[in-house]
Amino acid sequence: MSEPVFFPPAARISLADIVACTGAAVVEGADLSAIVSGVALLDEAEPGELTFLDSPENAMLLETSRATACFVTPGDAPRVPKSTLALVINAPSRGFALAMRRLFPLAIRPKSLFGTAGINPGASIHPEARLEQDVIVDPGVVIGPRAEIGSGSIVGANSVIGSDVRIGRDCLIGPQATITHALIGDRVILHPGVRIGQPSVDFGHAGIALAPHGPPWTPGIGRVIIQDGVEIGANSTIDRGAVGDTVIGDETRIGNLVRIAANARIGRHCVIPAFAEASDARRA
Repeated sequence: MSEPVFFPPAARISLADIVACTGAAVVEGADLSAIVSGVALLDEAEPGELTFLDSPENAMLLETSRATACFVTPGDAPRVPKSTLALVINAPSRGFALAMRRLFPLAIRPKSLFGTAGINPGASIHPEARLEQDVIVDPGVVIGPRAEIGSGSIVGANSVIGSDVRIGRDCLIGPQATITHALIGDRVILHPGVRIGQPSVDFGHAGIALAPHGPPWTPGIGRVIIQDGVEIGANSTIDRGAVGDTVIGDETRIGNLVRIAANARIGRHCVIPAFAEASDARRA
């Protein structure tokens, strides 16, 4: 059985290309014509591959590295062996990430897992739903009445888009996601299993007092507003507002298994790690 290669590198990327896209400094007169074949961790890198030094504790590994080039801070540059080109940059991990984006463009934006082009006949789309051109819909998807999805967006297998939901352009909705009561901007990525727009079940949210004979069911009448460029990790949940909206600001990144409670307002360019919880009393 052959070994699959899920993310083949782009063809013919040289060290000169890596220096140009990362802004790393190199010694004067360095030969930048070598072709980069891949990336690896510091202790696993082979000739042709890029690596980086992420912490001083790993400095001993640097001295025996076989990598073609290594991202390092100015202070660590003297420790790079002669066979390895030092790519000097203040934040080696950031330089490495930029290089990976240049080397593996197919890994930046996920595609339809089913390989669908257009709307798969196994999807169930309400006749009142509106999909712009170039929307990809995988098998098993359900899209409700008056839902709207912008061009270039992908809806993964078995996802459910509720009535009146708005999804912008160039979005990726991963498999098994559910979206209700939500307005979603452009370039949003929802990883598999994300739940958007369900009511909170924490009883007593939004400052509503509980009845003396047990918790009442409080209907959430708000929405979820997810602005442009947001990415939400697998199996995270974003509750709709109880009274008002739950808002996720532009370019925010939310990890896996995160819960955003009703009426929470997360600002722009925030990073929320996996397993975190944000309530309506916490505004990031």
